[in-house]
Amino acid sequence: MVVTEAKKPTSAEAEVSKQRRTTGPPPEMSTAVSQGGGFLMAPTPPEVFCRERFSEEQREIDKMVRQFAVERIGPLREELETHNQELTRTLLREVGELGLTGIDVPESYGGMQMDKTTSALAVEALTLSGAGSWMVTFSCQTGIGTLPLVYFGTAAQKEKYLPKLASAEWVAAYALTEAEAGSDALGLKATATLSEDGESWILNGTKIYVTNGGWADLYTIFAKIDGEKLSAFLVERGSEGLTLGEEEKKLGIKGSSTVSLFLDNLRVPKDNLLGKPGDGGAIALNILNIGRFKLGAADLGACKWSTDLVTTYALDRVQFGQPIAFFEAIRKKLARMVVETYALDSAIYRTVGLMDAGIARLDHADPDYDRKVMAALEEYAIEASISKILGSETLFRVSDQGIQVYGGNGFSEEYPMAAVFRNTRIDRIFEGTNEINRMVIYGYYLKKALMEELPLRDLEKRWLEPLPEADGFLGWELAALDRARRLTVKLLFEAISNYGQDLRNAQVVGEDLADLVIAYFAASSAIQRIRQLGEAAASDAGYRSLARLIVAGCLEEVWRIAFRLRPVLLAGGFAQSFVEHFDAEVRALHLPFDPVVEITRLTDDLYHHGRYRFE
Repeated sequence: MVVTEAKKPTSAEAEVSKQRRTTGPPPEMSTAVSQGGGFLMAPTPPEVFCRERFSEEQREIDKMVRQFAVERIGPLREELETHNQELTRTLLREVGELGLTGIDVPESYGGMQMDKTTSALAVEALTLSGAGSWMVTFSCQTGIGTLPLVYFGTAAQKEKYLPKLASAEWVAAYALTEAEAGSDALGLKATATLSEDGESWILNGTKIYVTNGGWADLYTIFAKIDGEKLSAFLVERGSEGLTLGEEEKKLGIKGSSTVSLFLDNLRVPKDNLLGKPGDGGAIALNILNIGRFKLGAADLGACKWSTDLVTTYALDRVQFGQPIAFFEAIRKKLARMVVETYALDSAIYRTVGLMDAGIARLDHADPDYDRKVMAALEEYAIEASISKILGSETLFRVSDQGIQVYGGNGFSEEYPMAAVFRNTRIDRIFEGTNEINRMVIYGYYLKKALMEELPLRDLEKRWLEPLPEADGFLGWELAALDRARRLTVKLLFEAISNYGQDLRNAQVVGEDLADLVIAYFAASSAIQRIRQLGEAAASDAGYRSLARLIVAGCLEEVWRIAFRLRPVLLAGGFAQSFVEHFDAEVRALHLPFDPVVEITRLTDDLYHHGRYRFE
C-alpha cells in the first residue's frame, strides 16, 4: 500500500496507542462518532466494548449459564425438538429460578433488571445447549413477549403480570403479523372498538405465525382502534372470543409452538390497553429493535457450538489416510467459521456496549425513564440491525459449511448439523426480514445525512486526505480498514446525492450500501478488539492470522460492491481525474500477505486447541 505522511500525533494520542500513528476525528466530528451509525465518521476509536471487558459479575453469570445450558438443557436437546410443552415449560421455570426469564424485568416486579450486555451474554450462553427450538420459546418469552409490558405498561399492569412472566409461571406471546401485514406492520387489518358500555375493547381479525401462541397465558395483540390508531392490548388465555389455530408444520424450530389466533368479538378489559391509543407502532418497532441484537447473540452462541462440533468431526473423520481437517478445502471452511464468528462476537458486544453507555446516562428516578430507555436504544437502530443480519447470515453460512464438512452425515438427522441448518433459516425472517433490516441501515443514514445529524458531507470532502502510516502491530489492518471506511462513506454520499429521498426505494443500491456498512462495522470491531489485547495478541500467531483474514474478508466485500456500484454512482458528471482517484482507492485494497498461509496457521491453531478459543 502506498502511504503518505500523516500529521504528527498528539501526546494524548501517543499515550492511547504507541503502536501506530492515528489522526482521529476532527473536533467537529467527536459528537457524531458516538451517535448511532457514527462509526463511519472516523477511524475506529482506541476503545470499543467487547467480551474481554465483562465485569466480574458478568463473567460469573456467563459461567453459570453456560454450565446450565450444557449440563441441563443440552442432554434434552432431541426431546425438546418434539414439541414437548411440558418439558419446555419445566426448563423455562428452571431458568426462571436462575433469574434469566426476568433478566430485563425490574426488581420490583420479580426480575433482575440487568444491563443489555448481561442480557445478550445470557442468550448467547444458553444457545450453547444446541436446543434451537427451546431457545426460540425462551427468546420470545424474555423478549417480544415481556418487554412491551416492561417499557410501556402501567404500574397496575406490571404488578399484575410481570411477576408471573419473570418467573415463567406464565408464558408470553406477541401477535402482530397478519396474512397481509408482515414487514408492513402499519398495514394490519385487525380492529379494536370500544364497547357500548365503555368497559371493554372489542377486537376482530386474525393473527398468524404467533410464536409461543399455543402455549401462552398472556398475549400482546396489535389492532387498530376504529381502524386507524395502531395499538397494543394485553389479552389473557381463555378470553371470550379468542380461538387458537392448529400448530404450524414448519421447516425448522419444530419443538416450538407457532399458531394463528382468531379474534371474534374478543372482549379485552379497557385497562388492558398497552400504552395510549396509537402507541402500537412505537411499541412494535422499539421492541423489535431490542430483539434484533438478542437474536444476533443467540446466533453467536450457535456459531461457536457448531464450530466446535465441526472441528471435532473434521479431526476424527479419516479419508485418504488422514483426518479431513488437514485438506485445504476443509481448512478454508473452518477458518471462515472462526473468522466470521469472531467478527460477529465483536460486533454484538460493541453494539450492546454502546446501548448500555447510552442508558447509563439516564436518571432512574425520571418518571419518563422507560421511554427514554427506548429512545436510547433506538439511537443504535443501525447497529442493532447489523447485529441481526450479521448473526443470522453468519450462522446460516456456518451451518451450511458444517453440513458440507460432515458430508453425507451432515444431511442425516442422526447428526446435529441438519437441525442447526433447519432451525437457523427462520432467523433471516424473525425480528424483521433481513431485507427490512438493510433498509433500516441505509434509511437511517439517509435520514441522519439529510438532517445533518451526521457530518457525512464534511467527511466526504476529506476522503482523499493522506492516510496514517501503516506500521506496528495491526498497522496495515487499521490503515486498510480506514481506506475501506472512506470508500464506504464516498459511495454512501454519492448515493444520497444521486437519489435523495428516493434512495429508500433504490433497494439494489441500498442493500449494497448496507453490506458495505456491515462489513466495515464487523471488521473494525474485531480488529480494535484484538488491538486492545495488546502484547497478548501481538505475540500470538493465531490472533495475527485471525486479524489478517478478518480484514481480507472485509476488503473482498468492499472490492466486490465498489466494482458493482461504480457504473451506477459514478457514471456521469464527474471529471476523469475524480474517477481515476476512486479507481486508485479501490485498487489500493490489496493484501500484503498470502491468505492461504494464514488459513493454515489459523486452522493449525484451531486444531491445537480442539475448539473455538477466542473468548
